[in-house]
Amino acid sequence: MDRMEALEIIRQRRSIRSYQPQQISEEDLNTLLRILVEGPTARNMQKIHFSVVQDAELIDFIAEKVRQNMLNCGNPEQIEKAKNPEYSPLFHAPTVIFISGDLSGFNAHTDCGIAAGLLVASASLLGISSCITASSIFLFKEEEGKKVLQRMGVPENYNVVCGVALGYQKGEKPAMPPKRKDLVTFVR
Repeated sequence: MDRMEALEIIRQRRSIRSYQPQQISEEDLNTLLRILVEGPTARNMQKIHFSVVQDAELIDFIAEKVRQNMLNCGNPEQIEKAKNPEYSPLFHAPTVIFISGDLSGFNAHTDCGIAAGLLVASASLLGISSCITASSIFLFKEEEGKKVLQRMGVPENYNVVCGVALGYQKGEKPAMPPKRKDLVTFVR
């Protein structure tokens, strides 16, 4: 694959919200994890952690708890989504990588955002679909969620910033939604 082909794959990437049950390969997962672990962090402090969850029962448990918490979050859009008992904020993906950081420290949100971007771009190049979700924070702020954090090996004093659902797309790829024309300003 040449440079232009790679850029086109990344440009055409879409958030996928429906996955086949097939697990991603161990080789591809290890490639993605190597990219994440070797990726940049603010001042190379490496105050970031990746929890790879492939246990379908745990993914379903997290998704259902998040859905229940969304019903009480006060955001009408989130409440409407969560009213559907079939809705899964983790989209029934076979793998979810939760990205956490030390939020008391320097630039943890930025580090987690960079990692999520690297992950979805790299996954696209490997033919793996993805969707970044921040809805998991609805679970991890409550007591029951803290037990899940421990099970996922999240370091003490770290908080989950986002999760990235990974797998093979089920159904058609969504079309690119219309983009606003005012997203870029040049100052030269």
